[in-house]
Amino acid sequence: MTDRTLKLGILAAAATLMLPLTASAQAYDACEVVVVKDVVDNEGGRMTVASYLPADRFIAEARKDARAVTLSEDGSPIRGVICVRNDLVPTTGDYALLATGVPLSLSQDFDSAGSDILTVYFADGRFQHRYTSDYPMSGEFKDTLESRLSDFSGRDHGLVARSN
Repeated sequence: MTDRTLKLGILAAAATLMLPLTASAQAYDACEVVVVKDVVDNEGGRMTVASYLPADRFIAEARKDARAVTLSEDGSPIRGVICVRNDLVPTTGDYALLATGVPLSLSQDFDSAGSDILTVYFADGRFQHRYTSDYPMSGEFKDTLESRLSDFSGRDHGLVARSN
């Protein structure tokens, strides 16, 4: 075995070991928090403005301790987290975001009217979803989604106590 072959083998092994970490990081690269702010002009006119800000801080805090997350950005409440992904079934890593009580919306492309959007939120003591698409959910997608949300609902997230 040549030195070059050995080096390539070591690089390939390292890349394989890092793949799950890279895939996990990329799942949150295209995420933003939705912040809603009321703006009042000098004449008393009101306008509600939604801003889309980087979700890095929110995600890092949620992954550390979902119950201690700051639910505001620049003094305005965070109303949701949106992430662009191909697969819309929430991952086990998404549980930390959902356990904050902030709705999570997933789509392949939020700017396309033809793209599917899945929003997961906590209501009535469990995680629920709203799915918007021109096409119905496949049986496999629906089964996987319902199983995942049932699992999330059964965990000790503290949202039931916070909503009472």
